[in-house]
Amino acid sequence: MIHEFALDPSLLNNWDRFRYLTGKFGISEGRLIARYPKHWKRMVYAALNNIGEVERKRIVEWLMRIDDKMQTRVHEWNNNVDWLRNAQDEHCRQPFHAILAQENPSAHSCVLTYDELDDSTPRWTIQREKVVTREAQQLATEVSPLLRNAKTIIFIDPHFEPWKHRLTKTLKAFLEVCLIGRISSKPARVEFHTKSKPEQNNFAEECQRHLPQKIPIGISVKIVRWQERTGGEGLHNRYILTERGGIRLAWGLDEGGSAQTDDLSLLESDVYTIRWHQYCGNRPAFDLVDIVVIHGMRILP
Repeated sequence: MIHEFALDPSLLNNWDRFRYLTGKFGISEGRLIARYPKHWKRMVYAALNNIGEVERKRIVEWLMRIDDKMQTRVHEWNNNVDWLRNAQDEHCRQPFHAILAQENPSAHSCVLTYDELDDSTPRWTIQREKVVTREAQQLATEVSPLLRNAKTIIFIDPHFEPWKHRLTKTLKAFLEVCLIGRISSKPARVEFHTKSKPEQNNFAEECQRHLPQKIPIGISVKIVRWQERTGGEGLHNRYILTERGGIRLAWGLDEGGSAQTDDLSLLESDVYTIRWHQYCGNRPAFDLVDIVVIHGMRILP
């Protein structure tokens, strides 16, 4: 659902191309620009030398705003060959979903030129909604690009019960993939938002009993319980939200039966903004009941 693309810096030396291409990236679009090489932005700046000053300033200004559309990777780089050759070699080591370049002289199957891009182009067209098996590892694999790049992770499911293995198993898998291949430090904020239920006696004690061994050492998870307001918004849908975007899980964040599937979909930017503010804004849509903080004790292999 979310894929990494290598983008030739020289493609962005024109405002119309820059606006079109960068507008097609971001979590909601299912595409991220690889920060390849590490000095990718400097290469974009260097490619702007032969354009007008007004156009250059516009691109430079917008280039400062696209970090949430980018993904960092551990990579190799050879200063003796050009960007395209480097990208093709890197693709052999660690594949991109596609390489976007000025030209494709070697007719490489994973290289797309700008003129080839439209909504029907293979490798450019993204599946923004997907049916997946409700198995913990499968769910975690699908959302891993979202989690691996996040500083803030908000899980939302109204039916969180810490004593149920089918939910703690998925939480464990989500937090594992969050750390695998991660370049930056561990996420600074991880929360699980749920609905407060009167019948959940000793909820805090049950959280402390069942959750620490599911959470990696160095990560703390806040379990946030909300109460719906009379005549207000309902706490119903299931999401994973980050500071960069989000995914909707139609059924839930728990594992299901062996034959069960769920619909995962990337949130449009406007929908994401509404849901983020309902749970994480200054004026949430629900009344806060309590917060339980769980410190991870799990040692990863």
